[in-house]
Amino acid sequence: MNHNPVRKTSAFSLIELMTVISIMAVLATVTFPVVKTAMTSGQMARATADARSIVMGLRARAADNGGMFPAGENDYEEDITSSNDAFRSLLPDYIDSEQIFVQTRSARGKSADNRFDEPADILQPGENHYAYISGLTDTSRTGWPLVVDGTNGSGYYVKDVGQKGGCWEARKAIVAYVGGSAEAIRLRGDRDGERFIPREGYPDENALETAYMGEGIELLEADE
Repeated sequence: MNHNPVRKTSAFSLIELMTVISIMAVLATVTFPVVKTAMTSGQMARATADARSIVMGLRARAADNGGMFPAGENDYEEDITSSNDAFRSLLPDYIDSEQIFVQTRSARGKSADNRFDEPADILQPGENHYAYISGLTDTSRTGWPLVVDGTNGSGYYVKDVGQKGGCWEARKAIVAYVGGSAEAIRLRGDRDGERFIPREGYPDENALETAYMGEGIELLEADE
């Protein structure tokens, strides 16, 4: 007489399933901030390198123009009223890609099409994230900022990533200096309000309030 063995199947009980889901939720809660921090650090490192490259392009151009960084008019005989206008002088002779001017977290310049065969195509509104200090030269103080993250329009930074000046949630800002160095510097000021880049030697003052640099020096923001 043949007997068919009864096959037992195993499965999670409801309690076991809920336990697994709870553990996964806890792990996700713990892991997400770590992953987010690592991603932000990587983006910030790239932005710092890009800002340094822009300054090196500016210094190379200055070497060919009596030490002058772009001011007044750019190399296409356009009035410089924004950082886009100034940086346009760098393409294509000193910098050969628009990509280093953009930042995906930016409210001003998230992407660029890399078209610069015609002057009218170069760094159009929305293709540049960085602000520029106009009026300096390659003999200006090496610790003065030259290229920085775009601000809220008045030289300050805010916490909201979706707003102008909110790229790094008002924790840090990318600063590239006249001398060619660049860094992500910790901001000062009200933690829940506007924050600023500390001035070298005077950390309670905003480095982007340019009067201390002399007459004719001004912060130019990117075109939107």
